[in-house]
Amino acid sequence: MVRVRSGTTTSVNMASANPLYYAAVPKPQLVTLDAKTAKESHIDTVMEIDSRFLDGIGSGCYPGYLGNDFKLFGKPALLYRKFTHDLLDQIAKNAKQAPKRASVLNGRDGAGKSAELLKAASVAASSGHIVIYAHSAVTWVNSSRPYAPQSGTNMFTQPELATELLRSVSLVSGNALARVPLGKEIALGKKKSLDATKTLADLVNVGLQTPSLAHIVLENLLEVASTQTKVPVLLAIDEVNSLWCNTLYRDQSDNILPANRLRLINTMLPFFEGKQTLAKGWVLGASSYSDLRFMPKDLNKRLNPPAMIPLANAELSKDLVAFPPTELPFD
Repeated sequence: MVRVRSGTTTSVNMASANPLYYAAVPKPQLVTLDAKTAKESHIDTVMEIDSRFLDGIGSGCYPGYLGNDFKLFGKPALLYRKFTHDLLDQIAKNAKQAPKRASVLNGRDGAGKSAELLKAASVAASSGHIVIYAHSAVTWVNSSRPYAPQSGTNMFTQPELATELLRSVSLVSGNALARVPLGKEIALGKKKSLDATKTLADLVNVGLQTPSLAHIVLENLLEVASTQTKVPVLLAIDEVNSLWCNTLYRDQSDNILPANRLRLINTMLPFFEGKQTLAKGWVLGASSYSDLRFMPKDLNKRLNPPAMIPLANAELSKDLVAFPPTELPFD
């Protein structure tokens, strides 16, 4: 029985509501996808994404349209595909020695790029990797978050975004960070430094406690993590094409800011342009064609260093929307 009262208040007596319309969302029992369950025998099986990883990246921080899919299904779960299994095998191989260039998952909208990157990051975290995962790089460039000019340079900072990324790394990979010593003294401003015996976990905590240092902490985190061989690293960025676009931000003269003038993006670019590599692990991205404002016209040239991994979906085989040609995967 539904009663409408004055104003905007509406009360619903769920005890007498039509069960056809107000049925409870089903909660299917599924196997959780992690390092132990990522097996060939589970190919073509729907598996639940590790809740610890999802809590770490932030409640509701799902890439693309996956949040809607999870809500409809009743759980954050995805199909464990043959492609997923091959991708995770490659992550395991790269954990011993990283390739010299990054790789990017590429395909039409709906092919599953974001889903594959999410599964890869989740399993890598459960395997003990240091996982630096960004579910939406578009939010770095679409002027939805605060930014400020950096004194003495032509760069712009986004300390709030940098802090959020550090928090995610800390929650997802805290134990892995604690295993890696800095190996050298690191200066973090005029009055703050960490000695060589401290760990990456200590470094990240500084950025969380002092957001104004978040950028320099993130930069040092990537420098130390990329050169050490104790723990493999997965740097995974969704909507990676945003790293080369023109942003919706403007400078003090009202000129459009290219992405590489944002300090956060400028920190990530060397890993995707082949200028900086990992000793152990993988730099992996996923392209997105959902918002063409953030798709550079010369994406193929931009991604010439990274190998483009083609990703197809049988349900989209008749889709006439074109996407850039790709190279063979895992070269």
